[in-house]
Amino acid sequence: MIAREPALPVDPRLPGEPTALEVGCTRLWLGRRGVRVWLPTRLLALRIGARGFELRRRPEQAVVAGVLAAFFPVLTAGTDLPGRGAALAVLFASVQVLRWRRMQRRERLAERLTAAGTPPSLRVAARQVGWWYLSAVAVTFVGGAVLCAAMFLTAPRFGDHWYPLSVDIALSTIALAVGAGATALVLGKTLRSPVIAEDEASRLIDEALRAEDAHRYASCAAYALFAVPVLMMAWEPPALLEWAAWAYLAVAAALELTGWLLLRRRYRRLPPGFYGR
Repeated sequence: MIAREPALPVDPRLPGEPTALEVGCTRLWLGRRGVRVWLPTRLLALRIGARGFELRRRPEQAVVAGVLAAFFPVLTAGTDLPGRGAALAVLFASVQVLRWRRMQRRERLAERLTAAGTPPSLRVAARQVGWWYLSAVAVTFVGGAVLCAAMFLTAPRFGDHWYPLSVDIALSTIALAVGAGATALVLGKTLRSPVIAEDEASRLIDEALRAEDAHRYASCAAYALFAVPVLMMAWEPPALLEWAAWAYLAVAAALELTGWLLLRRRYRRLPPGFYGR
């Protein structure tokens, strides 16, 4: 298979062939960045088409996600069980990892189209991903661990529930650790994955996808909301601890949002190059 050949969606059942939907998604992605092509190259169609449109490709997943998001608070409102926020955090981490693993299967096909280059240096890869995002990761998990430890030290033994508050705090701490593990799995692979490119245009696409993968499959702001027990438990924490929790949530969300906006601005327009026909 010739990597630079336009990505004709011949038969989706053939291994290594971009599907019609992947070609369409790639055209949309390139079009939003100022590149108009009818048929993108196979390499770009495999890589771009596999990202960001999983729910559209599988509408039943969108339905399940919508139902869970709408009815989870209703279903758990009458149950006095610990760790409801922690359960949402673990569910979010699981979905993120599953989406990432599905994308990686297409990424391995793209690697076989070209001689995969060496990974960029860690500093270069970190700069591509963005220091704002990496700062958000550090604040989310280091700050979350500090807040969980403070909760263990300040929370009373029992609150308004039949179970000790320490159980809720422990479940939230475990959920935060699960989120940290999921983020480390995706981010580690993102930073150390080889460059998959055949020319300067696809090399720039590789940089953009590397940066977007961190935000798309390793978003960390959700863990700051659901996995930190200060904001998810029915008790009155000390004023300083509550203030610190809200400040922590605001800083983590602001850092990640800033990183995403700067990323969109950086790759808002792609330079001239061979992206297809």
